[in-house]
Amino acid sequence: MLSSELRTKYLKFFESKGHLIHPSDSLVPDDASLLYTSAGMVQFKPYFVGDRVPPASRIVTSQKCMRTDDIDEVGDAVHHTFFEMLGNFSFGDYFKREAITWAWEFLTKVLEINPDHLWTSVYLDDDEAYDVWVKEVGFPEERIVRLGEDKNYWPADAPSKGPNGPCGPCNEIFLDVNPELGRPEDPPWSIAHDSNRFVEIWNLVFQQFDRQEDGTMKPLPTKNIDTGMGLERTIAILNGASTNYETDLFMPIIQRVEALSGAKYGSDDDVNRSMRVIADHIRSAVFTIADGVMPSNVGRGYVLRRLIRNAVVKGRKLGLNKSFLEPIVPIVVEIMGDVYHEIAERQAYVEKVIGSEEEKFRRTLESGLQRLEDQIQIAAASAEKKLDGDIAFTLYDTYGFPLELTRELAVENGVEVDVDGFEAAMEEQRKRAKESSEFSTALFGGGSTAILELEKTIEPTNFIGYEESASNATVAAIIKGQELVSSAKEGDEVEVVLDTTPFYAESGGQVGDTGTITSDNGAALEVVDTIKASHFFFHKTKVQAGSISVGDEVQGAVDYKRRRAIARNHTATHLLHAALHEVLGEHALQAGSVVEPNRLRFDFSHFQAVTADELRRIENRVNELILEDVQANVTITDIDEARKLGATALFGEKYGSQVRVVKMGDVSMELCGGTHLRHTSQVGLFKVTSESSVGAGLRRIEAVTGEAAVRYVNDLEDQIRKTADALGSSVPETVAAVERMVQAAHDAQKEVDTLKARGAAEQAGDLANSATEINGVKYVTTTLPTVDVPTLQKLADSVADKLRSGVVVLAGVSDGKVLFVSKVTPDLVPRGFHAGNMLREVAKVAGGGGGGKPEFAQAGGKDASKVGDALAKAVEIISAQAG
Repeated sequence: MLSSELRTKYLKFFESKGHLIHPSDSLVPDDASLLYTSAGMVQFKPYFVGDRVPPASRIVTSQKCMRTDDIDEVGDAVHHTFFEMLGNFSFGDYFKREAITWAWEFLTKVLEINPDHLWTSVYLDDDEAYDVWVKEVGFPEERIVRLGEDKNYWPADAPSKGPNGPCGPCNEIFLDVNPELGRPEDPPWSIAHDSNRFVEIWNLVFQQFDRQEDGTMKPLPTKNIDTGMGLERTIAILNGASTNYETDLFMPIIQRVEALSGAKYGSDDDVNRSMRVIADHIRSAVFTIADGVMPSNVGRGYVLRRLIRNAVVKGRKLGLNKSFLEPIVPIVVEIMGDVYHEIAERQAYVEKVIGSEEEKFRRTLESGLQRLEDQIQIAAASAEKKLDGDIAFTLYDTYGFPLELTRELAVENGVEVDVDGFEAAMEEQRKRAKESSEFSTALFGGGSTAILELEKTIEPTNFIGYEESASNATVAAIIKGQELVSSAKEGDEVEVVLDTTPFYAESGGQVGDTGTITSDNGAALEVVDTIKASHFFFHKTKVQAGSISVGDEVQGAVDYKRRRAIARNHTATHLLHAALHEVLGEHALQAGSVVEPNRLRFDFSHFQAVTADELRRIENRVNELILEDVQANVTITDIDEARKLGATALFGEKYGSQVRVVKMGDVSMELCGGTHLRHTSQVGLFKVTSESSVGAGLRRIEAVTGEAAVRYVNDLEDQIRKTADALGSSVPETVAAVERMVQAAHDAQKEVDTLKARGAAEQAGDLANSATEINGVKYVTTTLPTVDVPTLQKLADSVADKLRSGVVVLAGVSDGKVLFVSKVTPDLVPRGFHAGNMLREVAKVAGGGGGGKPEFAQAGGKDASKVGDALAKAVEIISAQAG
């Protein structure tokens, strides 16, 4: 059976049982406390804890997930970082009976698994589940095992001491993959601990209690179902594969690695493990990048960077010493792109990010090798001949060196690695990672009671703002603080929910509308912002006059001039996106935006600064599209049809079954819920105000349009006119006048430098004549009233030249700043004199640091009052080395 068949069978089976097939959520969850979506139920957290009303009481999904807790185990038979979780969910609808009987039906009737090979475990006192298995399924009692809280309670902890919130017993279903071995003598032990023979394929969680802070178990008002079946594990079992990697999900990737490396899968355990790691990590990298994550040194980006680097290190073990990950991306897309469209739509971008990151790491790896060799030499010279565990961990954590590689190179030089120290550092990092992403806390957080009440009592807000900027409406709800109230009076600041509204709520980077809400009875409210939560538009208001009550008939009016300015900027972002593709390439994908009345900000993927010429071409192209008066057309269609049309979906955005497609001629077609102009000519003028970096592989353009663009150009003209006046020239001659002034300043600086050099040469002679000698080694140490690096360097060189043989240490002090420069003549280096090592110790005395090469070094200091002590330290070091 193919993995696609299993996925489809599962979804269609539960659809036939009244479940809504719900799309997979992004790997980047809406919960800031979670790095990645780690389970199928994560996106349903608001439904489980009662914060939101679900779109259906029965849902089925195939959710893409990421877990890195066991990243070091990846490469064995069963562990993965990226995986798919098949799950069916019930929110207060069905419970144990349906969950169990449908699971049995799917396994034995749809998948046609031999029922004699199935086992199940239930919680110790869960007689209800036990009875369903025995009395309704007809399952043999001898293959039902009762297990404790460590195995059959979720979250996995004792009911009295686990994390607070919804929890309950779970029911695991196992497949005996070696039934020919006969009945085990000790069933509970075997099914719980012999995971090689009894493989868990499905976990049914029965959420029925709410654990309180004191440990008591309060029954939930509704009982829920949360199940999980790992696609990778299940398809491997169904096909009799010895590992999860020997299926259609992984083997095409492994075969590509074989072709690139010349190594053969199955020939060697190390080869097998390396290829599995590469296959796993490339899948993770493709999906996380497609969901908008970029490699970095923090958070999600750090996890992604570590996965890519680990794959590169494993590739080196296979002889892959040149970039190889980018050519594997198309294989991942070929396997899964028809199900997860985002990886196909962003394939070129994903390839570029992975290729760039691999090249960057290979350069880092070379510097890491040099550092490792330096540390091994230091360890080899020590009495213990042991490489410190913290150093080994730093090499692992920063450069991606696995411990085994460090140990191999160390052994070649007769050095032992402190493995215990490495493990201690690793454990400390794991603790920090666990603290930064506490799953149970994220799952069971609280929510807004007011919103939940609204979902139960009123209809979603009817938004008519695409067609209208003013409308009549009825006040559906008023919220003050976090509480629903019936009315608000003058001076109150409240959030008002209308049954119908023309106000656009902040979304997709576009700010919310402002305006007024008034009534015939004299109420006047200023709308300062509009936001959306759940299915409702909340108008943040201040009551300026009169009072307002739930049920009142009112008139809502958007600040049309402000809305129009916002629409100019939003339409311009679409034109800018199109221009970026034309000028920079298809990889320049939107990665975020802000659309306000006075400006727009647009983040996009690109791997180097945009040149001045490219920026001018981009700006010109946008203005060309404005002048062409391209018509903007909006259509509503389903997501699949929109993809067929070629509409661009944006990073981080979640789309429903019906989407809004904004098309501007033949140059732009995007899924967008924002407000737009009808013709591009209405933008007026587009002017870029800045271009900058906002992170690895991400650039940002800020721009203005319409009246704001005219004001910006006027300001520039005013500045140019003032500059011309200051230079005593006309505006057309401003550049020439500046060039003349710069040349004059340059000539003056050359004259200053000449005078400085002449003075330094004279001073060098005086300093050399004042040199002190100890055991045949001359040295000069002195303080100078300058921190100009070139001046100090030239002076140190001149003094050393005049000494012919000796050591020079100069301390520059000015305005509280300290700079040390040291020079050692070449003949003294073989005797052990080292400018860098000496200056490192000298600078420490003055609270600074630095270093350099044996013959020359420079360092900074923080405490000018310690300069004398620092130079005394230099004399001490020189004396010791000369003695």
